[in-house]
Amino acid sequence: MNAPPIPVELQSIVDLLPAPVIEVRLMARVGQPWFVRYGSQRAVLRWNDPKRFPHSDLAMESIAWLHAFLSDLAQCGFRAPAPLPHLRGESIAKIDGAIWELLTFVPGQSIGWADATGLFAAGRALAQFHEASIALPGRAQRPLSLPLSECRPGHPAAQSILVRFKDELAEIDYSASLRVVVHGDATNANVVDDGSALRFVDFALAYREALLFDIGSALWRNGRPSAEAVTYDGTRMEHFVRGYASHRSLAEPDCRAIVVYLKGRGLQLQHRLELRRGVDDTVMQRLLAVQRQQAELEKAIGKAIG
Repeated sequence: MNAPPIPVELQSIVDLLPAPVIEVRLMARVGQPWFVRYGSQRAVLRWNDPKRFPHSDLAMESIAWLHAFLSDLAQCGFRAPAPLPHLRGESIAKIDGAIWELLTFVPGQSIGWADATGLFAAGRALAQFHEASIALPGRAQRPLSLPLSECRPGHPAAQSILVRFKDELAEIDYSASLRVVVHGDATNANVVDDGSALRFVDFALAYREALLFDIGSALWRNGRPSAEAVTYDGTRMEHFVRGYASHRSLAEPDCRAIVVYLKGRGLQLQHRLELRRGVDDTVMQRLLAVQRQQAELEKAIGKAIG
């Protein structure tokens, strides 16, 4: 078999692999991970843009933190991307200021914009991940993470929501909530079906946070009627939370907390956009929709918890 052409941007990193590359392809759009096959190994190469990390030492610490967590997750038997020490003995390499990661490939197709059955299954899968995360040893906060307590977006509309949000965090007793490593972006876009089970991929935003935040974070996307929508569908939320509660019990006060954390996810995204000097008007539109629909969404989640 002839060796495939190696993209110029990958040449330096694939030279570190222990065997010649047999296959290489971009998994999605530019800037997304690469699938690579070398020897008998299938893996994923992730590139971290150095422009996003003004403090490169902290960036390395942040990614090392993630790889340590993923290693612990693999050792407890939970299947997710795991670090591969094949970059000359390491799973992380820094080349020309950019940080590369090598992780195992988790096969399967993204479940995408799932129906009621798929939403139920995705919610249940998130509960299974949380069960595994709770069982792992405690760890310090991830460097360069953005916990809800530190979200302070400057957008005028976001600031008006933030004032109330801080009170809501106190009302749901956020400071005393159970904290574990959460996925951080557990939407259906990051869930793949391998024909036997659903698996989570792309833990790039994982950090220590209130456990229920992960449900709110997942619903930021899963709870909309379509990818482009800027409003929320209580029925979709009900299916997802019902799936979660089928594996890990939830209590009545959690209805409100989940919607508060959904709002927190929007504030977090807006803050990150501002840090990158990015613009996405739909973030604020969705955040304002959560604010308007809050009582309706709490009621829908309450039906799921029952």
